[in-house]
Amino acid sequence: MKTNFLYSLFLFLLITYCKKEDEVEPPRDFQEQAIDDEKKLVDFLSSHFYNYEEFHDSEIQPDLIFDSLSPSNSEKIPLIDQVKKKLVPVITPGGLIVNHPIFTLIVREGNGQSPSKADSIYVSYEGLLLNNTRFDRSYTPIWFDLTSVVKGFREGMPDLKSGGFTVDKNNVTTFNNYGQGAIFMPSGLGYFGSSTGSIPEYSPLIFKINLYLVKQTDHDGDGILSGNEYDNDSDGIPDDSDNDGLPDYLDGN
Repeated sequence: MKTNFLYSLFLFLLITYCKKEDEVEPPRDFQEQAIDDEKKLVDFLSSHFYNYEEFHDSEIQPDLIFDSLSPSNSEKIPLIDQVKKKLVPVITPGGLIVNHPIFTLIVREGNGQSPSKADSIYVSYEGLLLNNTRFDRSYTPIWFDLTSVVKGFREGMPDLKSGGFTVDKNNVTTFNNYGQGAIFMPSGLGYFGSSTGSIPEYSPLIFKINLYLVKQTDHDGDGILSGNEYDNDSDGIPDDSDNDGLPDYLDGN
């Protein structure tokens, strides 16, 4: 009886395993997913607004807050009327180029320097899903190398500028006139079919961003700023002009 039970259990586990293997979904089509994600982003942008009235006072820089439109606040300007859209090319694993939409909201541009796609930035930020679930945040400013973040974040940052700062007698730094905004990106410019932390697969993403400082970067120390070597043909991938397998901003030539 024991032998029959173990044999039956083995068959059950084997069938269950094979069934799970058979049920694994293949990756979704990039083009179809880009279209679906754009619809979701447009729906969000059309049904939400931000606290733009609080930014009319140039002496303060409040937090950026999104809220849903409703009959009681129908006079508010929806986000869709305040963002700008551009298309970002993505080369798929199959070698096809699929344009992905990205929407950027510039709440305050900032009065300093815009980063290139290969610079380092000092920011505070908050990451949200379209259902307003927060998946990441840093209220304390942190440095990011833009070559190491998701493509949508990298592509959206040049629309903002850094600000200035003062240091008081107690060595406390206060930032002012810095860029504030948000990036709304499809999953193809984020993590696409990979689930990461609390981010489900195929999730469009939102990043609220305060851009305090920009540091121009020369990754390979060749005397040419990485931003001038990164993607001059705007095809969505780092330039490799000598075809040595290393992008120009890293090959030291």
